[in-house]
Amino acid sequence: MTDDWRAELADAVARGLEIEGLDVVRSALAAEAEALRVHPDAPVEPLRPDVPLLGVSPCEAGYLGVLLQTDGRLSVHVARSRSLLINQVGETVQPHVVTEAPGGSGTTGEDRESLRRSGLTVPGWYSGAGFAESELIDACTALVLGVRRRAGD
Repeated sequence: MTDDWRAELADAVARGLEIEGLDVVRSALAAEAEALRVHPDAPVEPLRPDVPLLGVSPCEAGYLGVLLQTDGRLSVHVARSRSLLINQVGETVQPHVVTEAPGGSGTTGEDRESLRRSGLTVPGWYSGAGFAESELIDACTALVLGVRRRAGD
């Protein structure tokens, strides 16, 4: 392609319309747009739920909660019991609680990348924090699923 890729694209679309018709061209363009959307280097819009969500996962210290605010900010909370966790977070915000802990589908690196592509960057994890990195990923995965459920996906 030359530097004037837009003109070449318009020519290709015009040829496609002549040969294949509108429906085929529209479908092909939609497929190409989707491929760009899921490309690993494509920019990802951060998750911003319509209400605060708290992803909860059991952990060594009791319960781990990751709070996702409506502006996309995350905070990590740990408490001995689920009710203490919800009370702790409830001092500043009343979140909807999402408690699935589905477990990751691969390595922690793969799971982190999958969550990043969904719009959520998993907070940093440090040994000795009272919870495992996999539990942090479980709570974050619950958030992504909660946002999707609320959006009707």
